[in-house]
Amino acid sequence: RIRMSRVATGLGVALVICLVGVVPTVATTSMDSGISEGANRPNIVFMLADDWGWGDVGAYGANGNFGLTGTNTRTPNLDALARNGTLFTDFHTAQAFCAPSRTGFMTGKYPADVSVNTNWATNAESAAVNLAAGLPYNLPTPRGDGASPWKGGLVNVPYLLQQAGYMTAHFGKWHLGGCNPNETSTPYPSEYGFNRTGTYGSPIEAGCLPRTDKDQFASLSQVWPPGHDQWWSADVDDYTKDEGIKFMKEAVSAHTPFYINLWWHMSHDTIDPRPEQYNETFPFHETCEFPATAACNAENGGHGCEPCNWQIFWGSQTWSDMNRFGPLIAAIDELGIRDSTYIIFSTDNGAQGPYYTSGQGGSGPNRDTSGAFTNAVGTQGPFRGCKGSLYEGGHRVPFIVTGPGVPKGRVDHSLLSAVDFLPTVMSLTGSTIPTGTLLRGVDVSDILHGDKNHVTLREKPILWRGGGGPAPCWNRSPPLAARNGDWKLLADLDGRRVELYNISVKQLGRGGAFFESATESNPDVVQELLGALTEWQHGTVCPFGAPQSGGCASHGRYIQGCDAYPFPGLA
Repeated sequence: RIRMSRVATGLGVALVICLVGVVPTVATTSMDSGISEGANRPNIVFMLADDWGWGDVGAYGANGNFGLTGTNTRTPNLDALARNGTLFTDFHTAQAFCAPSRTGFMTGKYPADVSVNTNWATNAESAAVNLAAGLPYNLPTPRGDGASPWKGGLVNVPYLLQQAGYMTAHFGKWHLGGCNPNETSTPYPSEYGFNRTGTYGSPIEAGCLPRTDKDQFASLSQVWPPGHDQWWSADVDDYTKDEGIKFMKEAVSAHTPFYINLWWHMSHDTIDPRPEQYNETFPFHETCEFPATAACNAENGGHGCEPCNWQIFWGSQTWSDMNRFGPLIAAIDELGIRDSTYIIFSTDNGAQGPYYTSGQGGSGPNRDTSGAFTNAVGTQGPFRGCKGSLYEGGHRVPFIVTGPGVPKGRVDHSLLSAVDFLPTVMSLTGSTIPTGTLLRGVDVSDILHGDKNHVTLREKPILWRGGGGPAPCWNRSPPLAARNGDWKLLADLDGRRVELYNISVKQLGRGGAFFESATESNPDVVQELLGALTEWQHGTVCPFGAPQSGGCASHGRYIQGCDAYPFPGLA
């Protein structure tokens, strides 16, 4: 429970947060929105991109709603989606890595609540890595049995909607579990509540489960690994688009509401574009407009930086927008269901930075040209951090919503989280959340519909556990973070390093307090947010394979970071 008050100061209005315990929301009775069974229930299309930064959608960039340092990417269909709905500036994923982030969207819980602290190793031979990292083998299923048990079953979005009569499907990346070792059963993706799936980064792709009519491998060529098909990375999203359109047509023909996950590959490494994806008629053919390019050229004597990694990245994003997102949205219009369909776009975490490489050699931002991470280099807009970091750039991502009752052309600064997704979707669809379900998120449908605007004070703070991040030091965050109102706190497990930042929307693009720790001048805020983090993490399994005995902090790691953040153009 949180008591909040505003205190006038010489700098305007400061927020004082008093936390009296941080507990999850509990469904004490079956929860729904009151939509009757006979009513026309909306469809939901959830488009989740991979590793797009806050600044990698045109509407968030210099030519959109914000004149901020960042990308020049061109995403005309996403920009049109934002004009037809609401663009949210302060949306956060539940962690800064793929599998934990997707866990938050699916379950309404923080990933650490279900021991998902980092990514899964997909194949059975790598199961020992999962154990060492403190991971279950899979996201627990709604049944709750198997190698990753969950007492009473772990409900999720598609399962609850399927129970409510929706047709459900998932196409694209999975990354919610791999092959179970020791001859224990491995669940199919469809066992999580889908009528049909086509996945990669899954037990289907790893080969420990055969394909079935309900569970296919997401590839046009049905060939794996990508080395057997030079253009797998370039083409896999065509499968996601095509199967998504096919499924929507079937649901409309069956006069049945549907929910569909379209979890795209782009722009995860390695990006292997076809030549036509960055030819002379395509954006950025002869340009590479990003500050790190100059540094790369200087370090390498003007050589070794072509083809421009940002050219490949932005060009591939534009290709995805024009050839995947655009046709998908057009199909919704052609089916005549736009007015009864929520289209939600986001991404699983922030973009990778230019220093995020597999470390096989070389030097400079574009070193290791044979590595996986050299051309997946987006931008976080004005924010510090990138994929893997708990600074804003690691988990503050684009979030665009259009659909019934969503105001058009609106920009909203409400503080939202991926753990809000489950309770909100249940409200939008009139579906039931079982009694006793523990949730970290809340129903924010009133914010989506514009009944409330710019809500930054939440009943409970948003909490994260993860941290680290790649070099340089300004990406290297502590492993714990909390946010409410204008304040964000980061801390190490043992409390040796504590940082507090003013994340007010008024600071966007200005520098100053947004990038300077305010720890010493706000001890009460530090104490209360740090107390919330400590209480929460003591109730979860310790991260990184550390034993629970003695408390997580005694086994924690201290992440050496730096205070300076020399973002281009900011003092």
